[in-house]
Amino acid sequence: MAALQTRDSELVELGGVWVARSVPGLYQRWVREHAHEPVVYRRAAGAWHGITALAQAEQVERLARGLIALEVAPGDRVGILAETSAEWAVADQAILHVGGVTVGVYPTLLGPQVAYQLDHAQVRVLFVSDVAQLTKVRAIREQVPSLERIVLFTPGVGQQSAPSDALDLAALEALGASVSPDEVEARWRALGPDDLATLIYTSGTTGQPKGAELTHGNLTFTAVAAATAHPPGVDERTVVFLPLAHVLQRWICYAALTRGAVQYFAASHHTIMDDLRTAEPNFQVSVPRIWEKVHARILERLGQAPKHRQRLFAWALGVGRRAIPYRERQATLPLRLRLEAAVASRVVWSPLKARLFGTRLQYLSSGGAPIGRALLEFFLSLDVLILEGWGLTETSAPATINRPLAFRLGSVGQPLPGVEIKVAPDGELCVRGPGVFRGYHLDPEATAEAFDADGYFKTGDIGAVDADGFVTITDRKKNLLVMANGKNVAPQPLETHFKRIGLVADCLVVGDNRPYLTGLFVLDLEEVAAWAQARGTVLPQDLGELTELSGLRAALDEAIGEKNRELPRYEQLKRWELLPEQWTVDNGSLTPTLKTKRRVILARNAAAVEALYAQR
Repeated sequence: MAALQTRDSELVELGGVWVARSVPGLYQRWVREHAHEPVVYRRAAGAWHGITALAQAEQVERLARGLIALEVAPGDRVGILAETSAEWAVADQAILHVGGVTVGVYPTLLGPQVAYQLDHAQVRVLFVSDVAQLTKVRAIREQVPSLERIVLFTPGVGQQSAPSDALDLAALEALGASVSPDEVEARWRALGPDDLATLIYTSGTTGQPKGAELTHGNLTFTAVAAATAHPPGVDERTVVFLPLAHVLQRWICYAALTRGAVQYFAASHHTIMDDLRTAEPNFQVSVPRIWEKVHARILERLGQAPKHRQRLFAWALGVGRRAIPYRERQATLPLRLRLEAAVASRVVWSPLKARLFGTRLQYLSSGGAPIGRALLEFFLSLDVLILEGWGLTETSAPATINRPLAFRLGSVGQPLPGVEIKVAPDGELCVRGPGVFRGYHLDPEATAEAFDADGYFKTGDIGAVDADGFVTITDRKKNLLVMANGKNVAPQPLETHFKRIGLVADCLVVGDNRPYLTGLFVLDLEEVAAWAQARGTVLPQDLGELTELSGLRAALDEAIGEKNRELPRYEQLKRWELLPEQWTVDNGSLTPTLKTKRRVILARNAAAVEALYAQR
C-alpha cells in the first residue's frame, strides 16, 4: 500500500548529510523498515499499549485524505491546539503528508494569545484535544476569520460524537473515504527540502511571539545530523512528554524515526517520573527543570534515610566525583578507583538508576535552557551522564550537542555536521547551516535583522568556542546586566548558583543600572515542608504569611550568605526578597518551555525591587 512505499532517490544532500527530501519521506522510510513492530506506546489504566508503524501510518493516511476532502491545499496552514499525545504526532504527519503547514499552539495559552497566533498564521483547519480547548476556541473564533473547520481529538466525556461545530477524528476519516490514497502519495512525493513544513511561534519572554518558518529540509537535516552524531543503540526507546508545539520535542520525534526508536507517550507531565521508570528509556531528553526536580527528589529521599545509608551514598558520590576527569577524557580509571567504582555501582549507582529510570538507561540529554555544571557533576558522580545541547527554534533545535564519547561538562558540545558557529566581536554566537530557518512569518524586518552580512543567524546568546570546537554559553545577550559601576554581569549563572539552595525553587538576579545586585526568590514548597517537619514548625497555609515566617527567612538568609562567600564581591547579592507566589506558566511567569519571563516578573514585583534599593 502507499504507506509502505519509499525510494532512495528521495534523499538529498544537505551540509554533507544525506537526508529525506521531506518529513513525510523520512516517515515513510521508517514505516517500511518497522511496519509490523510496535513502535508507539500510549499509557492507559496504568499499562502501556503499543501500536505498529503500519497501523499508525494507515491512520495518518485516512486523516490526510480527510484533510484533502476539507480542501486543504499545499501550503495551507493547519493548527494543532493540544497537549502532547500520540494523536498530536499523527495529526502532524497527516498535515505534512498533504503538503500543509503545521502550526502548533501551546494548550496553556490564553484565548487572546491563541487568537493572535491562529490569525497571524491564517490557520484554516484546527485540531483541538478536547472540549475544554474547543470552548477556548469558540470564545475567540470571530477574531480568526481564516478558521473554517475544527477537528476534535476526543469528544467530551459521555458524548458519543463531537459537538455540532466540530468534527471528531472518525468523522474526518469518513469524509476522506472518497479521496484516493494515490492523491496523498502524490502530495507528499511532490515536497522538497525548500518547502515550508511548520510555523513555530517563539515562546518569547516579551512582546508578541514571532512565527519561525521551518522547512522540510531544516527539520530532516537536524533530525538526521543529530541522530547520526550518537552511536546507534539496540531496541532504543524514549518517553515523549515535552510540548510538541515546541521545536525540541518535535526534533526528538523526527530523530527517533531515523533510528527506529520506540516512542512512549506519557500520560501527562504530572506522571513523568513514573512513566520514565516503567518505560525504561535508553536515552531521554528534557529541559533542565525536570532534572532539577529529580535532583531534589534524590536529596529529599536521602535526608529521610538512615545515617549509614547517607554515609554510603556520600562515599559513592565521592567515588563518582573522582572519576569525572577520567570520564571526560575517555580515559581508563586507575585500578583502585576502578575497583571502588565497581562497588559503588553495585550498591548505590545501579539501584538508584533502576528506581528512577529503569535498567536500560545509557544517557540523559538536556536542552531548551541552560543547566548548571554542579547539577551535571552531581548526576555524573552517580553514573548518570547528562549531555547538554544547544539550539533555538530558529535552528530547528540543536546546533551543537555533547556526545557520549566526546563531552565536556559545562559546555553545550560541538556543532552538528554541516553546522558552522562563529563568535561576533561582541561575543554573540552566530550559526549557519541547513538547519537554520528561512525567516519570520510576515516579518521581513525582523528576518533581515536576524542575519548578518554573511548569512549567519544571530542567536542572541553570548558564548565562546574553544580550540576543540566545544561551545560554552555565558548568557543571553539581552539579559546581561550593566551595573551602575560599568561592570557587565551575566545573571543566569548566578541564578543557577543560588537555586542550589534547598529551600529555593526559583531565583531572579536584579542589578541593571543599579549600584549592587539583589535577588528575588521563590520557595520550594516541598523542601520547606521537610524543613518545617524536621524542626517541629507549624507552617501557615497562606503563602504570603509563609514568606514572612522569621525562622524560615533566617535559614534562607544564612544559606544566601554561604553562597555569597563563594562569589567575587561584585557578584554577591547585597539584599534579597522572598516573593509570595510560585512562578508558573499559568500566571505568566514562565514560558510554555519553562523559561523565566524576566521582564514580566520584574514588572509584577516592581515595588519589591524598588524597596531593595531604597535607602535604609
